[in-house]
Amino acid sequence: MAKNTEKNDDFREDPETMKALRELLEIYAKIPKEGQERLLSRAKREAAGKILTDEAVEAEYKQIRRFFTGVKDTRKKKMIERKVRETAFQAVAMREAKESIITEGLQKEVVNGKQRYPKENPAVATYDKYSRAYNSNIDKLIEYIPPKEKKNISRLAMLREDPGEITGDK
Repeated sequence: MAKNTEKNDDFREDPETMKALRELLEIYAKIPKEGQERLLSRAKREAAGKILTDEAVEAEYKQIRRFFTGVKDTRKKKMIERKVRETAFQAVAMREAKESIITEGLQKEVVNGKQRYPKENPAVATYDKYSRAYNSNIDKLIEYIPPKEKKNISRLAMLREDPGEITGDK
């Protein structure tokens, strides 16, 4: 434990780190309160390794899987299982990309030698790619909901609009 504390105190002796921290503090002070909270939450999640984790994918998987408890056909269950796992991963990846877009914006400044130019945030392309696949998978999954569970169709269709809506992870 003491070793970890020593490592955390080392930054105070490094002038480059202190300079970067001062710059971050100046930027942070200019961000509106809501944005500060979102940025701080994102930084804590990133430091804790809670971004795009197996646990997050598993939680999403359980949310989606519950729509298919009435499926009896074993072969169909296996196919649905694979599709639900893929869809759960896509939902979590989309939330991460969305968070990156909100935190970092649609464009980033790229530095190449002495040149600086704006470039699209890679999260934009990721979000677009995953949202297309996610919506396609949700449409396919809707086809496999047992007929007697019609109310689940509208609830699953809601996932297509906002994957964080059902789980509360907006």
